[in-house]
Amino acid sequence: MHLPEPALTFTLPSIHDSTILDCRVYHPSNLSSEWQPRHSAIVAHPYAPLGGSYDDPIVEVVVSQLLHKRFIVGTFNFRGAGRSAGRTSWTAKPERGDYASMIGFLVYYIHHLDASRPDDAERPVLLLAGYSYGAMITTQLPPLQAVIASFATPSTNCDAGQIRSRAESLALQQREILHAHSHRSCLRVGEGGSPRKSRDSWRRSLSIDDAEEKLRKSMRDFRAKTLPRHSSSHPGSPSRRPALPPSPPEVVSFSAMPDLKQPRPAHLLISPLQGLITHLATVSRSPGNGAAEAKLWQHPTLAVYGDGDGFVPVGKLRSWATRMEGIEGSKFRGREIRGAGHFWIEEGVLARMAELIDDFVTELAG
Repeated sequence: MHLPEPALTFTLPSIHDSTILDCRVYHPSNLSSEWQPRHSAIVAHPYAPLGGSYDDPIVEVVVSQLLHKRFIVGTFNFRGAGRSAGRTSWTAKPERGDYASMIGFLVYYIHHLDASRPDDAERPVLLLAGYSYGAMITTQLPPLQAVIASFATPSTNCDAGQIRSRAESLALQQREILHAHSHRSCLRVGEGGSPRKSRDSWRRSLSIDDAEEKLRKSMRDFRAKTLPRHSSSHPGSPSRRPALPPSPPEVVSFSAMPDLKQPRPAHLLISPLQGLITHLATVSRSPGNGAAEAKLWQHPTLAVYGDGDGFVPVGKLRSWATRMEGIEGSKFRGREIRGAGHFWIEEGVLARMAELIDDFVTELAG
């Protein structure tokens, strides 16, 4: 599955422990500077020690489908995958923090990208998706509202604050680019004219090194302004007083944004590792697990799995899906595909999975 180049390639610190994560954001080809509902999605990849990364073929299939439906899509490498720092944990708690970091970024990125949206605009969808291990982490995440709340008023120098700063900075860059190109053509940045020249220009304008240096400079300037200034006198002057130690800079926090649109959560779980009894699921009971699971039936959720999954007995997946669907008012739906294994390489099964996802996303986006 061939994907377009990402609109953004950048890094984020994990709110779990500042581990640097490699991230991407893809824009649909017809994105313009005019306001439109900015539905978005995040797609998490399989287990890193087995080769999982955001370049996984199933991840790319899902990203491609979402772009076709005009979603803005984020992908990221969990710690220990690709160029992300760190290593895969044994508890999955750090990985939940990794995923939450991408959620915080994308929510604020969409907010600043859509600065001209009307006050009565519909709430956009945020689809939280994952394949295999990525689906397991998606299942364990706290409810979306709780994740977003952790970014409401962070200090400017903590991980959550840095994520908000980066989201705003990159969104403003994108608005300028979209506005400039909307007056020249309706083509996506990087298409038309000289492909190489356009692509090189795109990369220069969005260099994450430049963006990070601007953020560091602004932080240095801020600290310089908050440090007290002391007058000096000539050595030996009788009126000279001992210099006082400089006061630490005042801790400044972001303000809450009352106009922040709370997205409508939805979930997509592909080959979920529900019920897997190995070290992968020494984690499967996370703090607040009841609320984590409840979010799956309280909001639209599609779980797709094969009856030949070699990692989880299909009976466990069937009983889990039946239980989730049977809860009163449940919006959960489980779909089993005959002949499909965990890796979706059997003839025809990938097309059937893609069709189910397409129908689900079409319904979400209205």
